[in-house]
Amino acid sequence: MTTVAGYLRQSADQTIKSISRMLPFHGFVAIYTVIVLAFNWSLDPLKTTAHPQYFSNFGRLYLVVLPFITVVWLTIVVLVRTNDWTTRRSTLATRLAPDVVGRFLSAMITLAALIVFMGSFTTFKTLMPDLMGGFPYDRTHAEMDALLHLGRDPGLVLIRIMDWPILRAAIEWNYSILWSMAGFLPIYFIATSVRADKLRLRYFLTWALTWVVIGNVLACLFLSAGPAFYGEVTGDRDRFAALLAAISDTTGDSTVAAFQAYLWNNYLAGTASLGTGISAFPSMHVGLAMMQALFLREYSRLAGHAGFVYVAIIVISSVCLGWHYAIDGYVSIVVALAVYAGIKRLLTPRPRTASLTPGPIAAQRDDARRTAHAASSP
Repeated sequence: MTTVAGYLRQSADQTIKSISRMLPFHGFVAIYTVIVLAFNWSLDPLKTTAHPQYFSNFGRLYLVVLPFITVVWLTIVVLVRTNDWTTRRSTLATRLAPDVVGRFLSAMITLAALIVFMGSFTTFKTLMPDLMGGFPYDRTHAEMDALLHLGRDPGLVLIRIMDWPILRAAIEWNYSILWSMAGFLPIYFIATSVRADKLRLRYFLTWALTWVVIGNVLACLFLSAGPAFYGEVTGDRDRFAALLAAISDTTGDSTVAAFQAYLWNNYLAGTASLGTGISAFPSMHVGLAMMQALFLREYSRLAGHAGFVYVAIIVISSVCLGWHYAIDGYVSIVVALAVYAGIKRLLTPRPRTASLTPGPIAAQRDDARRTAHAASSP
């Protein structure tokens, strides 16, 4: 019978093994965070970061609420789905085996690292206007957008959608609530599920690198604020006035208008908080949706098709709600696909090279040559 000390030792060993398999992700987060903090300190040593806000909100979700739900579900499985005490003990022993406990504890550390990552991401995002001297590319992106769409701004074409209150409410809810659920809830289950063991490292690295490449690197190099803030950053308040008027709800309860005001006020104050930072190109909403669709396609072709349809919905929503130029979504799709393919190629084991040992036919041919050579020798 396994003693308590032996059980704890085995659980600790399994935890260490699980953590070691995720070391590339942890290392990536550590290096990325050090770089972000260095930028933050160089620009303003007294400037606060977004990490406390993310631990307050994401920490409550990933490290408290969802684990509590997991424990409750485990209790239901043990008590309700079994008929006798012997079966319950067996089920409980399986559910609390050292490898399961080790995976779960490692998952909590991985999720804590993810929270650190998101705090670093938002912190750097709020620094980008200081690094770039404002938002220099809005006019360029708006002109490129119009050029690709027969001389018209796509948002002004899609503005008719806003005339349907029910459709508008659905778009707003989808873009804020449903997208957040689809983007952030699967992380917990991929971190904790045994079925995701072979997928976990690749998923987390792809997830993090998608955010960095799209939301930090490209966003900073080609920084733009988007149609919602076009008038503020360029002085041309007429170009997207009709779109902004459609977005602004006369009843004052538009979640989009409220969040856009929240972002702009935090930008003016120079504060880093939950979800702050303004950048349009490329679209992080579209990029994350595309990444999820690609992983869904690995699960099933039908799920992948549904994911790609959702990507198209997010692209349209981002434009008609004034968050993005259409090209922001187009570029994000390509970049997310490149990141996904690159990480998959890097982490997928390559097939072994063919053996150098001669096959049966080659061996027979060699024997025939040696026999002929011996016969011709004096």
